[in-house]
Amino acid sequence: MREAGLIFVGPSGATMTKMADKAKARETAMAAGVPVVPGSAPSENPEAALEQAKLIGFPVMIKASAGGGGRGIRVIEKKPIFSASTIRPLPKAKAAFGDGTLYLEKFIRQSRHVEVQILADGENAVHLFERECSLQRRRQKVWEEAPCAVLPDLVREAMCQSAVSLAKSVGYQGAGTIEFLYDDESESFYFIEMNTRIQVEHPITEAITGVDLIREMIQIAAGQPLSFKQEAIQRRGHAIEIRLNAEDPFNNFMPFPGVIESFTPPMGSGVRFDGLIYSGFAIPPYYDSLLGKLIVWDEDRESAIHRMARALDELAIEGVKTTQPLFRLLCDEPDVLNGKFHTAWLEQWLETLNAPKPDTQTDAKKDCSLPQAS
Repeated sequence: MREAGLIFVGPSGATMTKMADKAKARETAMAAGVPVVPGSAPSENPEAALEQAKLIGFPVMIKASAGGGGRGIRVIEKKPIFSASTIRPLPKAKAAFGDGTLYLEKFIRQSRHVEVQILADGENAVHLFERECSLQRRRQKVWEEAPCAVLPDLVREAMCQSAVSLAKSVGYQGAGTIEFLYDDESESFYFIEMNTRIQVEHPITEAITGVDLIREMIQIAAGQPLSFKQEAIQRRGHAIEIRLNAEDPFNNFMPFPGVIESFTPPMGSGVRFDGLIYSGFAIPPYYDSLLGKLIVWDEDRESAIHRMARALDELAIEGVKTTQPLFRLLCDEPDVLNGKFHTAWLEQWLETLNAPKPDTQTDAKKDCSLPQAS
Protein backbone atom coordinates (compact mmCIF):
# COMPACT_ATOMS: atom_id res chain seq x y z
CA MET A 1 0.00 0.00 0.00
CA ARG A 2 2.81 2.40 0.89
CA GLU A 3 4.56 1.47 -2.37
CA ALA A 4 1.46 2.77 -4.16
CA GLY A 5 1.69 6.06 -2.26
CA LEU A 6 -1.21 5.25 0.05
CA ILE A 7 -1.24 5.42 3.83
CA PHE A 8 -3.54 3.13 5.80
CA VAL A 9 -5.15 4.83 8.80
CA GLY A 10 -4.52 2.18 11.43
CA PRO A 11 -1.90 -0.27 12.66
CA SER A 12 0.51 -2.11 10.42
CA GLY A 13 -0.51 -5.31 8.66
CA ALA A 14 1.91 -7.28 10.83
CA THR A 15 0.33 -5.93 14.02
CA MET A 16 -3.18 -6.61 12.75
CA THR A 17 -2.21 -10.18 11.84
CA LYS A 18 -0.71 -10.79 15.27
CA MET A 19 -3.62 -9.35 17.26
CA ALA A 20 -6.51 -10.41 14.98
CA ASP A 21 -5.72 -14.07 15.62
CA LYS A 22 -7.23 -14.52 19.07
CA ALA A 23 -4.97 -17.42 19.99
CA LYS A 24 -1.82 -15.50 19.03
CA ALA A 25 -3.17 -12.43 20.82
CA ARG A 26 -3.50 -14.49 24.03
CA GLU A 27 0.14 -15.48 23.76
CA THR A 28 1.17 -11.88 23.14
CA ALA A 29 -0.88 -10.68 26.13
CA MET A 30 0.69 -13.26 28.42
CA ALA A 31 4.16 -12.24 27.26
CA ALA A 32 3.26 -8.63 28.14
CA GLY A 33 2.18 -9.67 31.65
CA VAL A 34 -1.54 -9.15 30.98
CA PRO A 35 -3.88 -11.64 32.76
CA VAL A 36 -5.79 -13.90 30.38
CA VAL A 37 -8.75 -16.25 30.74
CA PRO A 38 -7.52 -19.82 31.37
CA GLY A 39 -7.39 -21.52 27.99
CA SER A 40 -5.49 -23.69 25.54
CA ALA A 41 -3.26 -23.48 22.51
CA PRO A 42 -4.93 -23.90 19.10
CA SER A 43 -5.87 -27.48 18.28
CA GLU A 44 -7.64 -29.45 15.57
CA ASN A 45 -7.42 -32.79 17.41
CA PRO A 46 -10.59 -33.74 19.35
CA GLU A 47 -8.76 -36.02 21.80
CA ALA A 48 -6.11 -33.43 22.60
CA ALA A 49 -8.80 -30.75 22.91
CA LEU A 50 -10.72 -32.89 25.41
CA GLU A 51 -7.62 -33.28 27.57
CA GLN A 52 -7.11 -29.53 27.46
CA ALA A 53 -10.76 -28.96 28.40
CA LYS A 54 -10.37 -31.22 31.44
CA LEU A 55 -7.41 -29.15 32.61
CA ILE A 56 -9.26 -25.87 32.10
CA GLY A 57 -12.48 -27.13 33.72
CA PHE A 58 -16.02 -27.08 32.33
CA PRO A 59 -17.85 -25.12 31.08
CA VAL A 60 -15.52 -24.13 28.25
CA MET A 61 -15.86 -22.10 25.07
CA ILE A 62 -14.64 -23.32 21.70
CA LYS A 63 -13.59 -20.21 19.79
CA ALA A 64 -12.50 -19.60 16.23
CA SER A 65 -9.06 -17.98 16.30
CA ALA A 66 -10.08 -15.58 13.54
CA GLY A 67 -13.67 -15.03 14.72
CA GLY A 68 -15.31 -11.75 15.63
CA GLY A 69 -18.57 -10.07 16.57
CA GLY A 70 -19.60 -12.97 18.77
CA ARG A 71 -19.44 -15.43 15.87
CA GLY A 72 -17.36 -18.58 15.86
CA ILE A 73 -18.06 -19.33 19.54
CA ARG A 74 -19.63 -22.42 21.08
CA VAL A 75 -20.14 -23.10 24.80
CA ILE A 76 -19.70 -26.69 26.06
CA GLU A 77 -21.31 -27.03 29.46
CA LYS A 78 -19.97 -30.41 30.57
CA LYS A 79 -17.64 -33.24 29.62
CA PRO A 80 -20.22 -35.71 28.18
CA ILE A 81 -21.13 -33.18 25.49
CA PHE A 82 -17.50 -32.75 24.45
CA SER A 83 -16.67 -35.15 21.60
CA ALA A 84 -15.30 -35.19 18.11
CA SER A 85 -18.48 -33.45 16.98
CA THR A 86 -17.51 -30.35 18.92
CA ILE A 87 -14.65 -29.77 16.48
CA ARG A 88 -17.07 -29.72 13.53
CA PRO A 89 -17.25 -25.91 13.46
CA LEU A 90 -13.82 -26.04 11.75
CA PRO A 91 -15.12 -25.93 8.14
CA LYS A 92 -17.72 -23.32 9.09
CA ALA A 93 -15.11 -21.16 10.80
CA LYS A 94 -12.80 -21.49 7.80
CA ALA A 95 -15.59 -20.51 5.42
CA ALA A 96 -16.57 -17.48 7.52
CA PHE A 97 -13.15 -16.20 8.55
CA GLY A 98 -10.67 -17.87 6.19
CA ASP A 99 -9.14 -19.76 9.13
CA GLY A 100 -10.55 -22.90 10.72
CA THR A 101 -8.23 -22.98 13.74
CA LEU A 102 -10.00 -23.29 17.11
CA TYR A 103 -8.88 -22.90 20.68
CA LEU A 104 -10.46 -23.38 24.11
CA GLU A 105 -11.18 -20.84 26.79
CA LYS A 106 -12.73 -21.08 30.25
CA PHE A 107 -16.36 -19.92 30.20
CA ILE A 108 -17.00 -17.43 33.02
CA ARG A 109 -20.75 -17.59 33.40
CA GLN A 110 -21.63 -14.25 34.98
CA SER A 111 -18.83 -12.02 33.80
CA ARG A 112 -19.01 -8.43 32.68
CA HIS A 113 -17.53 -7.27 29.38
CA VAL A 114 -15.27 -4.26 29.91
CA GLU A 115 -12.98 -2.82 27.25
CA VAL A 116 -10.26 -0.18 27.27
CA GLN A 117 -9.77 2.36 24.48
CA ILE A 118 -6.14 3.04 23.61
CA LEU A 119 -4.26 5.37 21.26
CA ALA A 120 -0.64 4.76 20.31
CA ASP A 121 1.92 6.17 17.88
CA GLY A 122 4.25 3.16 17.68
CA GLU A 123 6.36 4.21 20.68
CA ASN A 124 4.03 5.78 23.21
CA ALA A 125 0.53 4.70 24.18
CA VAL A 126 -2.24 6.10 26.34
CA HIS A 127 -5.63 4.85 27.47
CA LEU A 128 -8.91 6.75 27.37
CA PHE A 129 -10.52 4.76 30.17
CA GLU A 130 -13.01 1.95 29.77
CA ARG A 131 -16.42 1.12 28.37
CA GLU A 132 -18.85 -1.50 29.66
CA CYS A 133 -20.52 -3.65 27.00
CA SER A 134 -22.18 -6.35 29.12
CA LEU A 135 -25.70 -5.94 27.71
CA GLN A 136 -25.45 -8.35 24.79
CA ARG A 137 -27.50 -10.85 22.87
CA ARG A 138 -25.86 -13.71 21.00
CA ARG A 139 -22.58 -12.25 22.30
CA GLN A 140 -23.11 -9.09 20.27
CA LYS A 141 -23.22 -5.74 22.04
CA VAL A 142 -26.43 -3.71 22.00
CA TRP A 143 -26.02 -1.20 24.87
CA GLU A 144 -22.65 0.31 25.87
CA GLU A 145 -21.69 2.85 28.49
CA ALA A 146 -18.63 4.67 29.75
CA PRO A 147 -17.27 4.43 32.32
CA CYS A 148 -18.11 1.06 33.91
CA ALA A 149 -20.25 1.92 36.93
CA VAL A 150 -19.06 -0.96 39.13
CA LEU A 151 -15.31 -0.92 38.47
CA PRO A 152 -13.26 -0.05 41.59
CA ASP A 153 -10.65 2.65 40.99
CA LEU A 154 -7.72 0.32 41.71
CA VAL A 155 -9.04 -2.29 39.27
CA ARG A 156 -9.69 0.40 36.66
CA GLU A 157 -6.10 1.62 36.94
CA ALA A 158 -4.69 -1.92 36.68
CA MET A 159 -6.91 -2.80 33.70
CA CYS A 160 -6.12 0.40 31.81
CA GLN A 161 -2.38 0.06 32.46
CA SER A 162 -2.51 -3.55 31.23
CA ALA A 163 -4.06 -2.31 27.99
CA VAL A 164 -1.33 0.30 27.56
CA SER A 165 1.39 -2.28 28.25
CA LEU A 166 -0.03 -4.60 25.59
CA ALA A 167 -0.25 -1.78 23.02
CA LYS A 168 3.36 -0.80 23.66
CA SER A 169 4.57 -4.41 23.46
CA VAL A 170 3.43 -4.71 19.83
CA GLY A 171 4.44 -1.20 18.74
CA TYR A 172 0.80 -0.34 18.11
CA GLN A 173 -0.16 2.65 15.93
CA GLY A 174 -3.61 4.24 15.85
CA ALA A 175 -6.76 3.56 17.86
CA GLY A 176 -7.49 0.13 19.28
CA THR A 177 -9.55 -1.59 21.93
CA ILE A 178 -8.38 -4.14 24.48
CA GLU A 179 -11.30 -6.28 25.67
CA PHE A 180 -11.54 -7.92 29.07
CA LEU A 181 -13.90 -10.10 31.06
CA TYR A 182 -14.44 -8.76 34.57
CA ASP A 183 -15.64 -10.80 37.56
CA ASP A 184 -17.06 -8.26 39.99
CA GLU A 185 -17.23 -10.80 42.83
CA SER A 186 -13.49 -11.47 42.84
CA GLU A 187 -12.61 -8.11 41.23
CA SER A 188 -10.48 -10.02 38.71
CA PHE A 189 -10.13 -9.20 35.02
CA TYR A 190 -8.90 -11.24 32.06
CA PHE A 191 -7.82 -10.27 28.54
CA ILE A 192 -9.93 -11.85 25.80
CA GLU A 193 -9.03 -10.04 22.57
CA MET A 194 -7.88 -6.86 20.87
CA ASN A 195 -9.78 -5.03 18.14
CA THR A 196 -7.23 -3.37 15.87
CA ARG A 197 -9.62 -0.69 14.62
CA ILE A 198 -12.01 2.00 15.71
CA GLN A 199 -15.18 0.45 17.17
CA VAL A 200 -18.89 1.14 16.86
CA GLU A 201 -19.04 2.31 20.47
CA HIS A 202 -16.17 4.82 20.31
CA PRO A 203 -18.48 7.91 20.58
CA ILE A 204 -19.11 7.30 24.31
CA THR A 205 -15.37 7.46 24.95
CA GLU A 206 -15.25 10.73 23.01
CA ALA A 207 -18.17 12.00 25.10
CA ILE A 208 -16.48 11.44 28.49
CA THR A 209 -12.94 12.49 27.47
CA GLY A 210 -13.51 15.19 24.84
CA VAL A 211 -10.96 13.49 22.56
CA ASP A 212 -11.76 13.19 18.84
CA LEU A 213 -10.52 9.64 18.21
CA ILE A 214 -10.88 9.82 14.43
CA ARG A 215 -8.77 12.98 14.23
CA GLU A 216 -6.11 11.41 16.44
CA MET A 217 -6.01 8.31 14.20
CA ILE A 218 -5.49 10.45 11.10
CA GLN A 219 -2.75 12.51 12.74
CA ILE A 220 -0.90 9.38 13.86
CA ALA A 221 -1.21 7.89 10.36
CA ALA A 222 0.29 11.14 9.01
CA GLY A 223 3.38 10.48 11.11
CA GLN A 224 2.64 12.79 14.03
CA PRO A 225 3.29 11.62 17.60
CA LEU A 226 0.54 11.47 20.21
CA SER A 227 -0.64 15.01 20.86
CA PHE A 228 -1.05 14.53 24.61
CA LYS A 229 0.26 12.56 27.56
CA GLN A 230 -1.74 10.26 29.85
CA GLU A 231 -2.16 12.84 32.62
CA ALA A 232 -3.87 15.22 30.19
CA ILE A 233 -6.77 12.80 29.63
CA GLN A 234 -9.57 13.33 32.13
CA ARG A 235 -13.00 11.74 32.21
CA ARG A 236 -16.16 13.63 33.00
CA GLY A 237 -19.74 12.47 33.35
CA HIS A 238 -21.34 9.33 31.94
CA ALA A 239 -22.26 8.35 28.38
CA ILE A 240 -24.49 5.61 26.94
CA GLU A 241 -24.86 4.32 23.39
CA ILE A 242 -27.56 2.04 22.01
CA ARG A 243 -27.41 0.28 18.65
CA LEU A 244 -30.63 0.87 16.77
CA ASN A 245 -31.27 -2.12 14.53
CA ALA A 246 -33.99 -2.96 12.03
CA GLU A 247 -35.06 -6.02 14.01
CA ASP A 248 -38.08 -7.18 15.97
CA PRO A 249 -36.66 -7.60 19.50
CA PHE A 250 -39.77 -9.46 20.67
CA ASN A 251 -39.65 -12.02 17.86
CA ASN A 252 -36.16 -13.44 18.34
CA PHE A 253 -34.64 -10.29 16.81
CA MET A 254 -35.99 -11.16 13.38
CA PRO A 255 -34.47 -8.81 10.74
CA PHE A 256 -37.00 -6.31 9.41
CA PRO A 257 -36.00 -4.87 6.03
CA GLY A 258 -38.36 -2.41 4.39
CA VAL A 259 -38.89 1.28 3.72
CA ILE A 260 -38.72 3.90 6.48
CA GLU A 261 -41.88 5.94 5.93
CA SER A 262 -40.80 8.73 8.26
CA PHE A 263 -37.83 9.42 10.52
CA THR A 264 -37.41 12.05 13.23
CA PRO A 265 -34.18 11.95 15.25
CA PRO A 266 -34.03 13.15 18.86
CA MET A 267 -32.35 16.46 19.54
CA GLY A 268 -31.11 18.56 22.43
CA SER A 269 -28.09 19.00 24.64
CA GLY A 270 -26.09 15.84 25.31
CA VAL A 271 -27.81 13.88 22.49
CA ARG A 272 -26.08 12.60 19.34
CA PHE A 273 -27.41 10.37 16.58
CA ASP A 274 -24.96 8.74 14.16
CA GLY A 275 -26.64 7.24 11.13
CA LEU A 276 -27.47 7.63 7.45
CA ILE A 277 -31.19 6.81 7.50
CA TYR A 278 -33.91 9.21 6.38
CA SER A 279 -37.60 9.24 5.47
CA GLY A 280 -37.97 7.03 2.40
CA PHE A 281 -34.77 5.08 3.06
CA ALA A 282 -35.02 1.44 1.92
CA ILE A 283 -33.39 -1.01 4.35
CA PRO A 284 -31.86 -3.83 2.27
CA PRO A 285 -32.02 -7.44 3.48
CA TYR A 286 -28.42 -8.25 2.56
CA TYR A 287 -26.34 -6.50 5.22
CA ASP A 288 -26.07 -5.88 8.94
CA SER A 289 -29.34 -4.48 10.29
CA LEU A 290 -27.72 -1.54 12.14
CA LEU A 291 -29.58 1.69 11.33
CA GLY A 292 -27.73 4.07 13.60
CA LYS A 293 -26.34 4.78 17.04
CA LEU A 294 -28.01 6.93 19.67
CA ILE A 295 -25.52 8.43 22.11
CA VAL A 296 -26.29 10.50 25.20
CA TRP A 297 -24.10 12.18 27.83
CA ASP A 298 -24.89 13.64 31.23
CA GLU A 299 -23.19 14.47 34.52
CA ASP A 300 -23.80 11.03 36.06
CA ARG A 301 -25.15 7.61 35.14
CA GLU A 302 -28.66 8.12 36.52
CA SER A 303 -29.05 11.37 34.59
CA ALA A 304 -27.64 9.75 31.44
CA ILE A 305 -30.24 6.96 31.61
CA HIS A 306 -33.01 9.53 32.05
CA ARG A 307 -31.69 11.45 29.05
CA MET A 308 -31.58 8.25 27.00
CA ALA A 309 -35.21 7.55 27.92
CA ARG A 310 -36.23 11.03 26.78
CA ALA A 311 -34.27 10.70 23.54
CA LEU A 312 -35.90 7.33 22.81
CA ASP A 313 -39.32 8.87 23.41
CA GLU A 314 -38.50 11.58 20.86
CA LEU A 315 -37.03 9.20 18.28
CA ALA A 316 -39.67 8.34 15.68
CA ILE A 317 -39.24 5.71 12.95
CA GLU A 318 -42.33 4.63 11.04
CA GLY A 319 -42.72 1.78 8.53
CA VAL A 320 -40.37 -0.81 10.02
CA LYS A 321 -39.82 -2.46 13.37
CA THR A 322 -36.69 -1.54 15.30
CA THR A 323 -35.08 -2.27 18.66
CA GLN A 324 -36.21 1.12 19.99
CA PRO A 325 -38.96 -0.25 22.30
CA LEU A 326 -36.55 -2.75 23.83
CA PHE A 327 -34.18 0.02 24.87
CA ARG A 328 -37.03 2.11 26.25
CA LEU A 329 -37.97 -0.80 28.52
CA LEU A 330 -34.37 -1.22 29.62
CA CYS A 331 -34.26 2.42 30.73
CA ASP A 332 -36.89 1.56 33.37
CA GLU A 333 -35.57 -1.87 34.35
CA PRO A 334 -34.35 -1.94 38.00
CA ASP A 335 -31.34 -4.18 37.28
CA VAL A 336 -30.18 -1.81 34.55
CA LEU A 337 -30.74 1.23 36.75
CA ASN A 338 -28.73 -0.40 39.53
CA GLY A 339 -26.02 -1.75 37.23
CA LYS A 340 -26.75 -5.35 38.26
CA PHE A 341 -26.21 -7.22 35.01
CA HIS A 342 -23.71 -9.45 33.19
CA THR A 343 -23.12 -10.73 29.67
CA ALA A 344 -25.95 -13.29 29.88
CA TRP A 345 -28.42 -11.00 31.68
CA LEU A 346 -30.19 -9.54 28.63
CA GLU A 347 -31.05 -12.88 27.07
CA GLN A 348 -32.32 -14.20 30.42
CA TRP A 349 -34.39 -11.05 30.91
CA LEU A 350 -35.90 -11.35 27.44
CA GLU A 351 -36.93 -14.94 28.14
CA THR A 352 -38.72 -13.77 31.28
CA LEU A 353 -40.27 -10.80 29.49
CA ASN A 354 -41.69 -12.93 26.68
CA ALA A 355 -42.79 -15.86 28.83
CA PRO A 356 -46.56 -16.58 28.74
CA LYS A 357 -48.38 -14.85 31.58
CA PRO A 358 -51.70 -15.75 33.28
CA ASP A 359 -54.66 -13.81 31.88
CA THR A 360 -55.47 -12.53 35.36
CA GLN A 361 -52.01 -11.04 35.87
CA THR A 362 -51.69 -7.29 35.50
CA ASP A 363 -48.41 -6.53 33.85
CA ALA A 364 -47.27 -3.07 32.93
CA LYS A 365 -45.28 -4.47 30.05
CA LYS A 366 -48.52 -5.85 28.51
CA ASP A 367 -50.02 -2.38 28.53
CA CYS A 368 -47.41 -0.98 26.18
CA SER A 369 -47.97 -1.61 22.49
CA LEU A 370 -45.20 -4.17 22.18
CA PRO A 371 -45.76 -7.52 20.49
CA GLN A 372 -45.21 -10.62 22.57
CA ALA A 373 -43.14 -13.50 21.24
CA SER A 374 -45.29 -16.33 19.96
